[in-house]
Formats: sequence, structure tokens, C-alpha cells
Amino acid sequence: MNALTALAQYGQMKQQAAQYASPHQLILLLFNGAIESLSVAKGAIENKNIELRGKHISRAISIINGLRDMLDIDKGGDVADNLYSLYSYMAKEIFNAGFHNDQEVLGNIQQMLMDIRGSWEKIPVDMHAVSARQA
Repeated sequence: MNALTALAQYGQMKQQAAQYASPHQLILLLFNGAIESLSVAKGAIENKNIELRGKHISRAISIINGLRDMLDIDKGGDVADNLYSLYSYMAKEIFNAGFHNDQEVLGNIQQMLMDIRGSWEKIPVDMHAVSARQA
């Protein structure tokens, strides 16, 4: 099996996982996708692969903008407001970092996403249904 076949199968597995995921799990998948895209973008910068860098910078920004747009500002209060600002900041910084080939900034944003993902992951299972009903 070559690398392209393995990547295609991995993509299919992620699509299948998304079909059966709860809303809570879908958010985790989005975080994973953004974190993964930033890793690929950093590697592309290192290898001077402009096309791959651009593709994964765009993907990470799209995912983060999607997370931002899914926030319920009315119900989420200050937390939603703060996340909205943070996601906007992240998207801007990722764009600039891609333009300037700045792996350090991408790494910093990646760490922020991992921290938020870790907090999201700690939400108790009995709260998942509450979140799903409010979404």
C-alpha cells in the first residue's frame, strides 16, 4: 500500500467517524483537523512546499472559522464571546504566519487549540446531551 492510498483510506475513516459522532465528538474532530492541518503546514514550510502549505493553512483557517461561527453568543455569554475573539485572532495569525512562513506562530496557535481541545474533552459525558439540545 502506498502513502496516497493510506491517506485516502484515513480520510474515509474520518468521514465515517463523523457520520456517527455526537455533536460533542464532532467538535473534537474539528479540533483534531485544525491541529493536524497546522502540523502539515509547518512541515510544508520546512520542506518549502508552497502548495501544501497554502492548502493546509486554508484548511486550518476554515475549520477555526467554522468553530467560531458555531458559537451561540446569546446562550454562551462571556465564554462564547471570548472564544469568538480568540478564534478570530487565531485565523488572522495563521494567515499571517503562512504568508511569512512562521512555524513558531503556527506552533503557538496549535498549542492553543490543543489546550481548548483538552478542556472540551473534559466535559462530563452527562453534559454532552445538554449541549446537543442547546445547539
